[in-house]
Amino acid sequence: MKRQALFILLATVLFICFAAPVALAGPYWTVPVDYDEVHAGYSEFTYYSEIPGILREIETTSERVQIEVIGQSADGHDIFLATVSDPSAGGRLGRYQAFRNMMLRDPEKAQEMMDKGNADFKVPIHIHGSIHGSEQPGTDAALRMLETLAYEDTEEVQHILENTIVLINICVNPDGRIRATRANSVGVDLNRDHITQSQPETLATVEQIVKWNPMIFLDLHGFVSPMLIEPCTPPHNPNYEHDLYLKWALPQAEAMGDAVVANTPYTSYQIPYRDWAAGWDDYPPIFTPMYAMYHGAYGHTLETPRRNNDGVDALYHACMAAATFVSDNRIEMFYDQIEIFKRGVTSWFLDEELFPEAYIIPTDKANQLDPIQAGRVVDFLLFNDIEVKRSVRPFMADGETYPAGTYVVMMNQPKRGLANTILWEGEDISYDIGTMYDISGWNI
Repeated sequence: MKRQALFILLATVLFICFAAPVALAGPYWTVPVDYDEVHAGYSEFTYYSEIPGILREIETTSERVQIEVIGQSADGHDIFLATVSDPSAGGRLGRYQAFRNMMLRDPEKAQEMMDKGNADFKVPIHIHGSIHGSEQPGTDAALRMLETLAYEDTEEVQHILENTIVLINICVNPDGRIRATRANSVGVDLNRDHITQSQPETLATVEQIVKWNPMIFLDLHGFVSPMLIEPCTPPHNPNYEHDLYLKWALPQAEAMGDAVVANTPYTSYQIPYRDWAAGWDDYPPIFTPMYAMYHGAYGHTLETPRRNNDGVDALYHACMAAATFVSDNRIEMFYDQIEIFKRGVTSWFLDEELFPEAYIIPTDKANQLDPIQAGRVVDFLLFNDIEVKRSVRPFMADGETYPAGTYVVMMNQPKRGLANTILWEGEDISYDIGTMYDISGWNI
């Protein structure tokens, strides 16, 4: 190894206890309502308690929709994922996912198959409804999009169904929706939790991102006027493949904004990357769309202007426009998404100031104060789809000897950006950047 970063875990490191969410079977629509719910004050608002029955009705009357419970909130309320696809594609979802897995295992082969026209696939897009419970229009827009795709037969809907698989997390934060609070029931802002991953709602989202590696990820928020649609201002996290992201994220944002202007009373929109100098950055990986970018997604936060029916309309039309944009550009966008992982596997432009060749996670007492914590970090990396190897014999690195059984995280892997973000010591950007949206530090 030419360059090795030694990652020694200390006894004081913050550890995470987590378990992968499990899809729950059963009659979710019969759960009794034994709590008070706050109304958002506009006619299109849907109470959380109404959502299970609505989803059951859609699932039983549309052959395009499957509903599953992917986890529960901190307060024990179900989190629902709707999967929408052309009925003829239902038996091929596994094959689509297998081809998408190839883009991680062998991205060059996946691109070769595309070049030869041998790749039969649809691309997944993920809609994330109201991670902040008090930003209610996101969930209502997600429900309307689900109903449109479930029942309508317009050219737009058929085009979307022919080219995509639409994943809709209807209500990401049930506790917050019930109470009209930004955070969940234990006071955690879920849109700051995607590296710590301390909450069950976050784990449910991460599991789906890892499972699908969605092409786009739309996180539905409020309230900024004119409507705000990412991509972001600098600084950009150096672990992203930002050039490949921006190539599609910017024109897609413009397509979403144009659809809002064409279909709602709102006459303008703003894109921070295009319109601002600073103040709305994507540096921290704690935000949901930024975390999804490490899994190859073209991630966007959408901030609707108002908590009213017009605000719902704006998010709905933006999401439909994004799905249409992907359907129009599916092959080229997918090719570049594969390129993100190809850069990792082939160590393309391996900046030795940013990426070491590998990280070592010792487990022996000579090099590790707390082997149990080392194991927890390895579990965390694996849950986040990071490849971790374990040595079968002793080896030396940078003059140190490590025994068999030592964990090694190589950087020539498809999701090297996420691996490095979790493990690196960071950088000081305070002298270069004057204004940032939020924190610029994180720790697991």
